[in-house]
Amino acid sequence: MTDPAVAPLELTHVQIDEASHGHGVPLVRVTLPGTTTPVWLATRYDVVKAALGDTRFVRDLARVPGAQGGGVGAELLDDAGLPPEYRQYLEILVMVDGPEHTRLRTHVMRAFAPRRISALRPRIERIVQDVTGELAAKGDQFDLLSAFAYPVMTDVICEIIGVGAADRPKVSGWIRDYESGEPDRFLPGIDHLAEYIGELLDLRGPAPREDLVSDLLRSSAAASEGQRLTRQEMIALVFLLINTGIAPPAFFITDAVLTLLDHPQEAARLRAERDLLPRAVQELLRHVSAVRVGATLYATEDVQLGGVLVRQGEGVTSGLLAANRDPGTFDDATRLDLTREAARGAGHIAYGHGAHRCIGAALANLQTEVIIDELFLRRDSLKLAVDRDAVERVGFAGDGTYPIALPVRV
Repeated sequence: MTDPAVAPLELTHVQIDEASHGHGVPLVRVTLPGTTTPVWLATRYDVVKAALGDTRFVRDLARVPGAQGGGVGAELLDDAGLPPEYRQYLEILVMVDGPEHTRLRTHVMRAFAPRRISALRPRIERIVQDVTGELAAKGDQFDLLSAFAYPVMTDVICEIIGVGAADRPKVSGWIRDYESGEPDRFLPGIDHLAEYIGELLDLRGPAPREDLVSDLLRSSAAASEGQRLTRQEMIALVFLLINTGIAPPAFFITDAVLTLLDHPQEAARLRAERDLLPRAVQELLRHVSAVRVGATLYATEDVQLGGVLVRQGEGVTSGLLAANRDPGTFDDATRLDLTREAARGAGHIAYGHGAHRCIGAALANLQTEVIIDELFLRRDSLKLAVDRDAVERVGFAGDGTYPIALPVRV
């Protein structure tokens, strides 16, 4: 039960971003935008990392004895108007724990293994160069988010999934329909993409290739009873991977590019010291964070966390960006420093931590490195096409804000 003496603070999207500068308070009682249930917001690095790595915290509220309702995640989906039958596409893998999470994750691990991702570098470089070249040839300003980041991320994740080049514009369109939040677009977007994935499974069954869809079919067929995937689980997993492989990295890249444009001295240092690129990517992830706020975790028993008693059934939401800017862990934490080296065991947690650490971390690192290399090292002409104050940001439910568009010229 919640202590009635602890009055929750109702946050807005902007306040979530402001809270992300890190402070000494380990847990703050808040209500996230789009929800009514108070949660503990963890903002300190050590507390966030401890919660994410503690098996006494789970994502599925149903695993908490005596708990009722679907928790904060269900409230956010209700607020978005998503019917229950569609939630499998967003909750599979993300909102499960323990052996069930391990079963699902094992089937997709091979496609995102670091060695296999590394082998994609030449293909990703061609994709980035082709998109950049086409935009530069037009000689006019373009929106980095919609005209560059989305096409690049779509091509890369579709390459991994096994979606043919001719079908990629459709896939991207369906994802944009889903993300629009418009009632007459987002449900049809889910329906169309789910139907397409089912057709892709049917094609790969008799004619497998070296792609993720074929991997799922092979892995499931070879698994023991009880470890196999159902057809619907395969469809939901592929949907989730396409969705998370396009929008979050597209928004992150847009914000990372804006950050470098805001820090021309750091961009100049990177051009002068190109060997800094891998380290610079990690610093951008720390400074910007692809996801600002992690999924809410629920205590399966009373837990002492950061000196605060979190009672059974109460939720803890991880402020990932706040943790990454915690002055108790990082020197001059709010400053972008592309030469920064993290202390051992204290690297950024932009990808989360523990069992749910982002499965696409190696891919995100590689994509970011290739894109920064192309836009800032191979070229030095990228600039904003509007006044800095004209760059608008949009808030996402339970998360912070991101640029809604970034007009630039190459």
